[in-house]
Amino acid sequence: ASLVYLGCSQDSGQFEWRQIESGTGEHLYGVHFVDAKHGWAVGTAGIILSTTNGGMNWTAASVSKETLTQVSFTTPNNGWLASIGKVHYTGSGGTSWNIQHQARGEGKRLPGILDLYFVTTTEGWAVGGSGTILHTTDGGSRWENHAGLSDKHLWGVHFVDPEHGWIVGEEGEVLHTQDGGKRWVRQRSNAEQPLFAVHFANQTHGWIVGTNGFILGTTDGGKTWLRQKTPVNQSLRDVAFRDENRGWAVGEKGLILHTTDGGNMWSRYPTPAQYNLQNIHLHKNAGWIVGAKGTILRSY
Repeated sequence: ASLVYLGCSQDSGQFEWRQIESGTGEHLYGVHFVDAKHGWAVGTAGIILSTTNGGMNWTAASVSKETLTQVSFTTPNNGWLASIGKVHYTGSGGTSWNIQHQARGEGKRLPGILDLYFVTTTEGWAVGGSGTILHTTDGGSRWENHAGLSDKHLWGVHFVDPEHGWIVGEEGEVLHTQDGGKRWVRQRSNAEQPLFAVHFANQTHGWIVGTNGFILGTTDGGKTWLRQKTPVNQSLRDVAFRDENRGWAVGEKGLILHTTDGGNMWSRYPTPAQYNLQNIHLHKNAGWIVGAKGTILRSY
């Protein structure tokens, strides 16, 4: 991966996405920063990359041989990884990892955990295949399985505070809670395709992305989801917003979309990447995107 400079012509919050040398050719599926300096990216063959300088340089380690799908840290020391049927935990900034949760499988393939999100230093959610919804309130010492809410593959989870959260998945599945997960209700997405990611800027303004350039937006907490026009038909894998107006969506073949008006208008952002982009993380004035074949983009 070579370093590419991108100037910024429109008001995109002064963002310039640059491709960073990752040192790996593994596919990267998840990225998370706990502050402007400390970040992690995970992917195939158990790879975990870490940085202490905001993503300019990355150091590689391996946790296992299986694909890692997502990473979430709450402090520079305390973090969690998701993989096939497992949640891994570190209290040492990634020096060592142990398995905190392992799904039980009887002769059948274990469901993958596809997304992981910690809303506080102790409370986290994980979602995945066959309706998997896991919840912890004690930093993962105990993960409770919220079985029976859905039988769909669940691709994304996001909470804006400990009470208000959303989960999205295949066949247009959207689940919402207003009481910290005690009760979940289905929201009408009017979508039939897989929904891969959900992000809310606050309790009312949120977005969902999926296949074929599909983006949904809401301004009432998901009571009504409306389709937003996009200039593309590639799959979008992730979405993140800085506030109610400024957001990014990433997807296949290096696709980056940008909006400055909450999604009324989405435009293509000139991209230095050619491979599929999987995950985006924003932190204050910086941002990171990861994807296939070791792709890492950084902006600041």
